Amino acid sequence: MKTLRLFALAASLLIVACAPSPNSSSSSNNSSSVSSESSSQLRQFTLTELAQYNGDNGALAYIAVSGTVYDVTNADEWDNGWHKGMHLAGTDCTAAFADSPHSQSILSSLPIVGTLI
Repeated sequence: MKTLRLFALAASLLIVACAPSPNSSSSSNNSSSVSSESSSQLRQFTLTELAQYNGDNGALAYIAVSGTVYDVTNADEWDNGWHKGMHLAGTDCTAAFADSPHSQSILSSLPIVGTLI
């Protein structure tokens, strides 16, 4: 009988110890709402709208990669919307990026300005 009581007590303590605390739950909810709030503030671009940001004649230069729109206006390898002889600004560069020698980490240095819809 004592063994059964000890087992029940141990199981109860284990359940309580594994349950999320109210503080951790609310902080994860807060970070989720902050993440969705910041992503909802990003501008949404169609391909037609993105095409306006081609970098020609000093205009802003944006590219899309995997649904995210990046500002390449001031990126070292971009000049007036041209990158390595290809005029890619203002377009969805997902396929070109997949074939490029760049890793995903290069995108982390670029400002995100929106999403491609």
